[in-house]
Amino acid sequence: MTAAYDIATATVTGLMAGNEFAVAAFVHPQLHKLDHSTHAQTATPLARVLGKAMPLWYGIALFLILGAAFEHRPISNNPGLFILLAAVLWAATIVFTITMLVPINNRIAKMDPQQPYDCWLQDRSRWDQLHQLRVALLIMAFVLLLTGLFAGAATTTL
Repeated sequence: MTAAYDIATATVTGLMAGNEFAVAAFVHPQLHKLDHSTHAQTATPLARVLGKAMPLWYGIALFLILGAAFEHRPISNNPGLFILLAAVLWAATIVFTITMLVPINNRIAKMDPQQPYDCWLQDRSRWDQLHQLRVALLIMAFVLLLTGLFAGAATTTL
C-alpha cells in the first residue's frame, strides 16, 4: 500500500506543479502576445475554469502529502521530515494563493471581456509575477516530497 500511495501522491503533486509551471512558462507568455481584446476574451474563461478546478486539486495534493508524512513517520527522521517540510511549503503556497492570487483571478474571471476594466492588464502582469513565486514554491515542495519519498523507499528496502 505504501508504494501505491507514494506513487499517487507524487503523481498528483507533480502534475499540479507541472501544470502551474506550464501556465507560467508557456500559456501566459503567449496570451500576452495577443491583442488586448483577444487576450481578454481568452483570459476570462481560463480564469473561471482554473479558479474552480485548482482549489480542489491543491487540497487533494496537500491531503496526500500529509498522509505521506504520516505514513513515513517518525517525522524526526529524514524521509518524514522532508515530507513534512513539503506539506508545510504546500500549505504556505495555498495561503499565499488565497491571499494574493485569488483576488486578482476573481476580478479577471468576473470581468466582461468585451469591456474589460481599466487596469486588467496590470492585474494580469501582477498575477503573473506572483504566480512565478508560487511555481517556485510548488517546485521546492515537490522536490522535498520526492526526496522524502525516495529516502523512505530506500530505508524500507534495506
